[in-house]
Amino acid sequence: MAIKSLQEILRDILKDGRKSPGEWKTLLAPTSDRFGSDLLLFHPTTGPIYQVRAYEKNPFQMTGMGTRIARDVDEDFLNLIKTQRSRGNLGILDLNYRILREAINDGAKLDQLFLNALKGTKDQGIDFVNLGDAFRSRGQRPLPLLTDSQKKLDKEYKRLLKREGKTSMYG
Repeated sequence: MAIKSLQEILRDILKDGRKSPGEWKTLLAPTSDRFGSDLLLFHPTTGPIYQVRAYEKNPFQMTGMGTRIARDVDEDFLNLIKTQRSRGNLGILDLNYRILREAINDGAKLDQLFLNALKGTKDQGIDFVNLGDAFRSRGQRPLPLLTDSQKKLDKEYKRLLKREGKTSMYG
């Protein structure tokens, strides 16, 4: 399965997430180098399973990549969250800057647009998809590499860090 940019993989997740919002499970864990995050997203009954690996490049920009690591959920993945406590919900905002700018120019208030998006109002430039329950990995351990796709993602992520000169938390 192909490794995609952060924006591309989030588009794929949004597309699948809209089919069954609120039913997804997510697990957040640190990367092995401790300055990035792994996010595992999956639908427990219908699949697919996605993994996103990213780090905060600066306060305004995330950099990373992701891939679909499996079509279906198996017991290994269900066991990853079986003993975890939910930490809340995870959702993705999809912004259409052109429509959003028009709404603001027409007098709409940004806070009201966000509230409308959370309530499900469409066509205002902000679309919110509530994926579902969010969990944090116990003990802050990295996610295990269970599939070849995960191993490929790990290798490509390390290449990205090297290209960007990211060799430490402060580098």
